[in-house]
Amino acid sequence: MRLWLEVEGEPGRIGLPGEGADLVAFLSFAVSRGFGAAHPLIALADRLHDEHRVRMGPLTTFYEAEAEDEEDVHKLELAWQDPAPLRDELRKATAAITSDPQAAALAVRANAPGLATQARALAAALDSPIAAGRRVRMVYAL
Repeated sequence: MRLWLEVEGEPGRIGLPGEGADLVAFLSFAVSRGFGAAHPLIALADRLHDEHRVRMGPLTTFYEAEAEDEEDVHKLELAWQDPAPLRDELRKATAAITSDPQAAALAVRANAPGLATQARALAAALDSPIAAGRRVRMVYAL
């Protein structure tokens, strides 16, 4: 799996270390919080939310990069978001994963060693769109 950042009004996509594979896996599992599934990345999302007050909304706003039909086109449009809240939540998540031994252990158990690095890189990539007043969206491919 791969994750990119798109900036409204700018061509191309911004890539992440390790193609963002660990981050998009985390985001995908975070979406399923509260549905009774069990996985270390769901437990990590719960811990980040409950113990570190990371808001999952900005993190779980993403969609598949290639639209196959009108519904996908519509959902891709809905994935645009203000980059500032996304950056703030990524920074909180990164800080928690690197400082909280239990959060770090969950990332290791989920075989997502690049999660903090990828989240940090995505947060840094948001500085320019914030300064330019442009929306962003996260898109992925399997």
